[in-house]
Amino acid sequence: MCKEEGRKVIGYDIAPMHPEVIQSDAREIPLSDESVDLVFIDSPYSDNVSYSDHPDCIGRISCEDERFYDELDKVAKEMSRILKPGKVMGWLIGDQWVKKRFTPVGFKLYQKLSERFETVDVVVVARRGQSSHTGLWHYRAKKFNFYLRGFKYLFIMRKPVSHAATKRKTTVKWAKYK
Repeated sequence: MCKEEGRKVIGYDIAPMHPEVIQSDAREIPLSDESVDLVFIDSPYSDNVSYSDHPDCIGRISCEDERFYDELDKVAKEMSRILKPGKVMGWLIGDQWVKKRFTPVGFKLYQKLSERFETVDVVVVARRGQSSHTGLWHYRAKKFNFYLRGFKYLFIMRKPVSHAATKRKTTVKWAKYK
């Protein structure tokens, strides 16, 4: 889409599948400080899906392990480094439900992101007509004990213009209803 709009786009992945995607770890992006207008991330949600065989792939760490969130925080720190002040990032993530255990991956990531970025919006992305609604996916979900969720979270956040902006207190003016 960016190319169609005449915009420059660079895609990175630790184990790229597309020829135009550059091999790089999201924790060490080869770009200058504050050089990017928009960052979009669709990171692993845990180790329940095989993302790659790369030994440094975050998707090899369970979301039930605190190290998973520490590594995602390193990605957030890198996004903050390359993003220009006042510009936005979007991060798509889903929760995990495996073996009757729910892990709120999205909420845990949001907590980390809110330490570095200002919230613009939180969108629950629901999909219609997904292939996961077929009998085959229902069979797999029962057999392998995972939840067929129809949504993910899209966190849209802005890099503060100054560090002081993140320390700003929110003042609420309460009103009484008559």
